[in-house]
Amino acid sequence: MDVAEIRDQIPGLRFGVYLNTGGVGQAPASVSQAITAGYRLMADGRLSPIDWYEAMSKAASEIPAKIADFFGADSTEIALTMSTGDGFGMVLGGLRWEPGDEVLITSEEHPVPLQAVQGLADREGAVIKEVELDHGKDVILERVERAITPRTRLICFSHVTTDSGTLLPAGEICALARARGILTLWDGCQAVGQLPVDLHGMGCDFYATNCYKWLLAPIGTGFLYVRRDVQQALKPLRRPHDPSASARQYEMGSPASVLYLGVGASLDFMTCIGGPRAIAAEASRKAEGLWARLDAIPGVQVVSSRRPETRSGIVTFAIAGMEGDEVSTALRQRWQIVQRGTYMTDPTGVRISVAFYTSDAELDTLVEAVTTLAGEAKR
Repeated sequence: MDVAEIRDQIPGLRFGVYLNTGGVGQAPASVSQAITAGYRLMADGRLSPIDWYEAMSKAASEIPAKIADFFGADSTEIALTMSTGDGFGMVLGGLRWEPGDEVLITSEEHPVPLQAVQGLADREGAVIKEVELDHGKDVILERVERAITPRTRLICFSHVTTDSGTLLPAGEICALARARGILTLWDGCQAVGQLPVDLHGMGCDFYATNCYKWLLAPIGTGFLYVRRDVQQALKPLRRPHDPSASARQYEMGSPASVLYLGVGASLDFMTCIGGPRAIAAEASRKAEGLWARLDAIPGVQVVSSRRPETRSGIVTFAIAGMEGDEVSTALRQRWQIVQRGTYMTDPTGVRISVAFYTSDAELDTLVEAVTTLAGEAKR
């Protein structure tokens, strides 16, 4: 993979050191060009507003098939959304609940899906049970199995956790759940575009994600996967249920169709540079190297897993004697390194997103900066 050539196609990488793809991905120029070309059809007077709307809607209708092909699903199982939270709302609101039904979450969920589950508990009387995470795959599976009871209705986990970047054994968890008649809903926003994701192979029931992080598509785009044979049980929130219709019946309204031209362009871009496996291999190599370099700095604790079965391109660390937000602010102000502090509080840290387009020079700058800050914190 020619990273220098790839970086030339991503204009946003020209400004500072960018290590926050897990927050917002840096889109290639082809993404903005696709969206701009769509808008110009109306702005240049080539189409009337209604003709433009119909043309963009038709173009967007082709995107579920493209998403399905990239992620190992059928086009009838993909609904277009604006965000991960949209997808969670469609699932949690579309299932029938009884007071006391249990939902399993992990100890490291992003606030948006966490609040969606908390809202479900408030409305429907569902019981939330938390599974403490670990870097060991077998430990995670054992804890999930122990948490399951006859009242467990839904397992609602992040595929890759937002703070430490722990990759969960999704396939094994889905198999465990299905054997017990439990549904699974996954937050995929830190996985799609970073790692190969095969939805049919994974065996999940629902998978919600945005497209603007590791998929490098526009903000305001996302998708929800609804496995075909569970569409009977999930009711749309804004229209009558049609068991013979596709997952697009779950969409909450008219999507911003022109933005999905950017999703198509981003998937084309990622395919052209080698596809999910090549992308994951490049990021994994760099992340493992960064993990080792940070771990060697006195006063630095690397929070993320280094085990191959549970690690990802997210490398999170803490500096003894400094709060995570303090470290994050110093990195941005003194070295122009874009990253973010973590939600977790024990310890507070900084999350580094190592993407396939991250350069060795960027990681060198980060290591030098962290070494300096750790030394200053010891004085």
